[in-house]
Amino acid sequence: MHRSRAVGVAVLALLVGGGLLPGAVATASADTSTRYVDINNASCSDTAAGTGTQAEPYCTLQAAVDAAQPGDTVSVSGFGEYPATTVTTSGTSGEPVTIEGGFTVAGLTFAGVHDVALRAGSLTLSAGSVRVQDSDDLTIDRFDFNGAEDAPTIAVSGSSSDLTISRDYFNPSDEDSPVISVGAGVRHTVVTTNDIDEGEYADRDIVLDGAVDTAVTSNNLGGLTDLVAIDGASTGTTVENNGFDRGRIEVSADSTATTTIGYNLYYPRAGGAAYRWAGTDYSEVAPFQAATGQGSHDIVAGTASTAKGFQWYGEGNPGIDSADANAPGELSSDILGYPRVDDPLTADTGTDPGYFDRGANEQRNPFAVGYPEVSSNRIAVGATVTVTPHDTNPWGTTVSRTYDFGDGTPEVTSTAASVRHTYTELPGGDGRVVITVDTDAPPGALAWERQLVLYIAPQAPFAADIDVYAQDASKPLAVSVTDRALQTDPFELGSCRIDFGDGTPATTGNYSCQDLQHTYAKAGTYTVHATEDDLGGRTSSTTAKVTVGPVFVSTSPTRILDTRTGLGASKGQVASGGVVHLKVNGAGPVTNATSVLLNVTVTRSTAGGYVTAYPGGASRPTSSVLNYAKGRTVANLVTLPIGPDGTVSLFHSGGSADLVADVEGYTTLTPGTGQGDVLVDEGDEWKLLDTRGDKARGLPALGKVAAHSSLTFTALPRIGVQGSSEYGATSVVLDVAETGATASSYVTAYRPGDAVPTASNLNFGAGETRAAMVVVPVDAQGRVSLYNNAGAVHLIASIEGFYTPFGPQAQPVNKPLHPITPVRVLDTRSGIGGPKGVITSRGGVQVKVAGVAGIPSNATGVLVNLTAVGASANGYLAAYDSDVSTLNFMAGRTTAVLTYAPLKNGRLVIQNASDTVNAVADVEGYYTS
Repeated sequence: MHRSRAVGVAVLALLVGGGLLPGAVATASADTSTRYVDINNASCSDTAAGTGTQAEPYCTLQAAVDAAQPGDTVSVSGFGEYPATTVTTSGTSGEPVTIEGGFTVAGLTFAGVHDVALRAGSLTLSAGSVRVQDSDDLTIDRFDFNGAEDAPTIAVSGSSSDLTISRDYFNPSDEDSPVISVGAGVRHTVVTTNDIDEGEYADRDIVLDGAVDTAVTSNNLGGLTDLVAIDGASTGTTVENNGFDRGRIEVSADSTATTTIGYNLYYPRAGGAAYRWAGTDYSEVAPFQAATGQGSHDIVAGTASTAKGFQWYGEGNPGIDSADANAPGELSSDILGYPRVDDPLTADTGTDPGYFDRGANEQRNPFAVGYPEVSSNRIAVGATVTVTPHDTNPWGTTVSRTYDFGDGTPEVTSTAASVRHTYTELPGGDGRVVITVDTDAPPGALAWERQLVLYIAPQAPFAADIDVYAQDASKPLAVSVTDRALQTDPFELGSCRIDFGDGTPATTGNYSCQDLQHTYAKAGTYTVHATEDDLGGRTSSTTAKVTVGPVFVSTSPTRILDTRTGLGASKGQVASGGVVHLKVNGAGPVTNATSVLLNVTVTRSTAGGYVTAYPGGASRPTSSVLNYAKGRTVANLVTLPIGPDGTVSLFHSGGSADLVADVEGYTTLTPGTGQGDVLVDEGDEWKLLDTRGDKARGLPALGKVAAHSSLTFTALPRIGVQGSSEYGATSVVLDVAETGATASSYVTAYRPGDAVPTASNLNFGAGETRAAMVVVPVDAQGRVSLYNNAGAVHLIASIEGFYTPFGPQAQPVNKPLHPITPVRVLDTRSGIGGPKGVITSRGGVQVKVAGVAGIPSNATGVLVNLTAVGASANGYLAAYDSDVSTLNFMAGRTTAVLTYAPLKNGRLVIQNASDTVNAVADVEGYYTS
């Protein structure tokens, strides 16, 4: 139907002038209304008075379009499903009838209408097509289509003319029908700036069958076969500025005469054609142009990928700025509504203005707002910060930004590369302000508001402040730095320079000293120097001491020397003045050790004397590790540095005697997997076991331990409690004492569940009271077993400390043990380290240890061999102000024991709980916290 607009206007004027349709005229003149449709709304109605409002919408699309007047909008909401609908109501050239919204319909037909628009929405066809029959001046714009089976999505037929299909997305679901079909006699159809992809379907996107004057322009077209098929003697067809993906354009012989092809972009399948012209395939532009005179400015840009999706997006594509801006149906905006823009990175090769892109999508400005950076996230009041945007801006576009600095000052709008702002007042609360940066980005570019958090503190001096701590057991010589100035300086830190104090080059941190690491070449105490700058322009220096050294590996008692059997040395007693050079590294469990913890025993001696222990190859010191009388069996624990040849030396002074040595642990710089412990010292010694009973401490009377029997008790009750200092402990340091023995015997400490070792920790005679320090592994419940070999005996055990896996998480801890050649720090007989003369009954002595004889001033505990000499009565000495015995002695005898003693203000405190006695103290190793 080709309607004369002049006739239509005259008829309308006649009807109005004759007054024949006053009601119709009144409705038309007020026709700016929206008619709502929602089949899912319980209040919907097709017949009630006043229906079609948002509150009371129509139930069917058919009722709404039947009631529509020129200028009305039919708004479909709720994504309801509607039966087949036929539109027979027309608009006018200035007041079209518009259908919008999202809905499903079983076919939508425009029959004999004009000035109607299907605009801005989503339409799913449950059956049939959108059919345009004998209609003109129709627009289908900005719709998403989901096609039905066995039918085209849009079918145009009859005498229809002047139909524009633009900026739509098509998702076809039928493999046997085209997406858009334009039939014979249809005139002046424009298919422009749409996205149509058949995916892997083998049918066609657009079919022109006898159509007249059709323009197919700037579409994204994808599929496996003929993306545009022109046949049925179609005339006046133009195909320009399209992007073809995988498929081809096909023009039958009866339609070639007036078809124009140019400015298209092709990505054919591998081995596929870009064109089929009058039955002949062409895969390249040049032969097609030579044979047909068509394809002006066409580009075959490459081979299509196997996946669905168009390939002409992105910088550098030849479709950019190369389209014919004057092509029939070309729009000034792309499928998303973005305007055409000139890509400055691509030469303009299209027609005037030269920068339109091929396909439905215009290459937009790739500008994207990045995260701005503030010169310092933490400042003092009165300081100035610089905010610098970091955008993705390959086109170099000048953009404007608005800055809100979060302190109540006016916003700042600027196109500068950075802006500065001074904070003159302290904010409330936690001192936090939020800087907001809002970027006025180019159309279509990625842009959003960004925020930065800034903390403002009062003015305060800058003081560098570091702590240096060891890392873990696998790297005992490695340290890491904690920078406490990060929390105390009102400004952010800017740089750090650290000299680790061992002559190696200084280490520089770009931001702060935090987590800087260093590995020393050898054990020792080092002074670390740090110089830091902050972003307030200030500099400060500080020092910190760190002690690195070997870690401790606890072992079950293992015998490595027994001259009675020839283990570790020649069989036979050691003569007076003789020295046993004992190989330690490689003996029993000892591997790569720097020092060893030995329980040394003298037995079957022919005269009284003493034993001195020292590293192999070193000079013999004057201090002893144990003293003995003729015929007695005496033992003591000793910690010894190991000589370069892997040995230690044991000197025996009086008569002849047998020597026995049992390993209880060792230190190493190269521990095995899961090895490496440090001592936890919780400040005092406390009693865990007393078989006699101790009501004051709540310890039950268990009775004497019989011969060949073991007693198991809990040493670390919180070993399995996460967060406890005992958690994960591997061994415990005990002071084990015996009393009331009915026979000469020995006690062995071991881990419950293990076999009783063939080694002793404490040797004693009938009626004696003796004590010894023991380092013994514990089981998962924190328990220890004590074995008595002969007779019956009371046992007492007190805890001095325990070992946990080495690492900065173990707190409070001492750093690894640093064994030294024994150094005497106290001898009351001669006045070394204290007043000359015996310690009186209930008296005591405090001995300066830290900072003496090579022991560092930051020492927190020592392994000390404590000896009682010339006691006037039986009694005991206690270390560290404790009423728990450390050394039990008998009148007139010289008795020694190795003990761990925490230092009190750098001093060793010794208390005498009995009559007068002389005391000697030799330090064999130290710890630092």
